[in-house]
Amino acid sequence: MEYRIETLPTLSVIGEKKAYATGQKAQENIFMFWMAFDESGKKEQLIQLGNNQLPGLLGVCEPHENGEMHYLIGVTSEASDANWNQIALVGGRYLVFDAVGPVPESIKKAMQTINRDILPNLEYEIRHAPFFEFYKDGQIREDDYVTEIWLPIV
Repeated sequence: MEYRIETLPTLSVIGEKKAYATGQKAQENIFMFWMAFDESGKKEQLIQLGNNQLPGLLGVCEPHENGEMHYLIGVTSEASDANWNQIALVGGRYLVFDAVGPVPESIKKAMQTINRDILPNLEYEIRHAPFFEFYKDGQIREDDYVTEIWLPIV
């Protein structure tokens, strides 16, 4: 699996957040969170607040020291709106991987490959900071859909 390195400035992201007891619980339930979010009609409201610094929707994973994983469905935005949670994507370098295929299967498969086969063999150190999935326009259930996975590195 190939990757590239991108550098981002610190970005503000707003959206809807859920807290999960563990990363495993998050992984098991994130797809249902997306489904409920899509059905709520909030997606269109959120997209209108986006500033397109990253043009699309983000799935931001925020690991916590106590083992909890917070997950935010959001957009880059400078808006401050009490109806939405806000999180900062810390500026710096990121490893970016393309997960090709229908969501969520493509992401699960890519993350397994990244964690098992790629990260142990790279010379990069993962920063303790939020990482995210970047969803651009397109049909997420198609075989050629690409979800970008962004992992912060030192």
